[in-house]
Amino acid sequence: MPAKKQVTKEMILSAALELLRAGGPEAVNVKALAQRLNCSTQPIYLSFPGMEALRAELTARAVGFFKQSMEACGDSAADLFGMPYIRFAMEEKALFRYLFMRPNALAEIREALAPMMERSISALMAQYRIGHAEADYLHDQLWMHAHGIAAMAATDFCVWDTDKIERMLADGRACFTREFEA
Repeated sequence: MPAKKQVTKEMILSAALELLRAGGPEAVNVKALAQRLNCSTQPIYLSFPGMEALRAELTARAVGFFKQSMEACGDSAADLFGMPYIRFAMEEKALFRYLFMRPNALAEIREALAPMMERSISALMAQYRIGHAEADYLHDQLWMHAHGIAAMAATDFCVWDTDKIERMLADGRACFTREFEA
């Protein structure tokens, strides 16, 4: 008789991320995880004191996946207001909605995104020769514009081609940065 495979916390989190990416947070539950891992629910209950603990670690894993996806685009593209952010929303709809479109999500993930945001703010400070407060405000305006496009893509509200999206991003950036152009 073959030995039973050991279900680890890592395996559970990997399976949970797969479920989240495929079906959103509603798809992540103990029964679905057990089915995905081909095991009983016991290893899941033994690895996590409850679903809240599992969801906290899953959120951290999801943010890590997002950051890796963004960084794979290169240093200059790793911001929250460019095409990679929108492409992520288009390709990872359920995960994007979980990370960026649920109540209080930003409060939950802000610390993890802070280094990416600070890099972008520093780049805006250097490019437009502005202070941190102005660059932070500009960052949020650019992000808001990109997020609107990304949210429409993630919910299939609008289906736009890449050329149109890139033009909208460029036009929005031109409007938001007009006062800083020399």
